[in-house]
Amino acid sequence: MTAPLIIAIDGPSGSGKSTLGRMLARELGLLYIDTGSMYRAVALAVIESTVNESDDVAVGSLAERIDIDLGGNPDSLRVSLNGQDVTERVRAEEVTRVSSIVSTIPAVRRAMVRRQRELGKRGAVMNGRDIGTVVFPDADVKFYLDANIRERAERRLAEEREINPGATYEQTLADITERDRRDTTREDSPLIAAEDAIIVDSTGMAIDDVFAKMMMIVRERTAA
Repeated sequence: MTAPLIIAIDGPSGSGKSTLGRMLARELGLLYIDTGSMYRAVALAVIESTVNESDDVAVGSLAERIDIDLGGNPDSLRVSLNGQDVTERVRAEEVTRVSSIVSTIPAVRRAMVRRQRELGKRGAVMNGRDIGTVVFPDADVKFYLDANIRERAERRLAEEREINPGATYEQTLADITERDRRDTTREDSPLIAAEDAIIVDSTGMAIDDVFAKMMMIVRERTAA
């Protein structure tokens, strides 16, 4: 019996992980898992509770207790928290801010890694910041997506303005710079490229060209 295909996509904010992950999952007929949505769900749970976001022990305990699930198809991923659809709510600006804090807490990351491994057992395209290094170190194909920080800020700004028309480039750039700092310097599973990851810099590239390059690599790696 052929083992389920697992494709790991890591990279910083705004590098195209979500868009390309969905495209790959759709083309390959795989489950798409955006692990960032899981951390956003934890953040929403924190905001709606009496737990202080800076209390690592309490936040970690909360992450263990809540029920998070991902469903839908690659183009309409649905996020549920304790049985309620929170897909739209987890995109709120405050949730984004809190998620960047709680995602650095070791206990939260351990709780999410366990859930991610369970979800990925069926085969999946999974994106995040520690998929190829921690969650699925034996993934069939590992990508590390990157791009110039200014271009990443422009991409993220376009997404944010769909929710918050008043978002500015300067603030978005500052937010991404701070997120990069947190992701790369945290003690627990920092953002780094796995030693065997294929690094793809999409600066100045059209999304379809990046997708074609990634699909070619997947086909080459899985041909045998």
